[in-house]
Amino acid sequence: MNNLFIDDRAVEFMKKAIESKKASAMRIFTSGGGCCKQFELTPVKKALSGDVTFWQGGIAVHIEKEIVQNTGSIWIKFDEHKGLLIEFE
Repeated sequence: MNNLFIDDRAVEFMKKAIESKKASAMRIFTSGGGCCKQFELTPVKKALSGDVTFWQGGIAVHIEKEIVQNTGSIWIKFDEHKGLLIEFE
């Protein structure tokens, strides 16, 4: 993975989520299995083994190793109606 981009509104949203959960970072990971895999973004207290950590806008974002290895860039944006949106390139 080359780049992580987070827009300013997403940074503010994530900072509030981290604070409300008494966490220290956000984590992007896959959940589910088979044909129904989903990407999730949640506040966490620490990275898991193999995670890769990026810093953006004053927050740490831990990203699952498999995602980093198979993605060029990640964009995280905030939409007032949908919340956080994650786009992969």
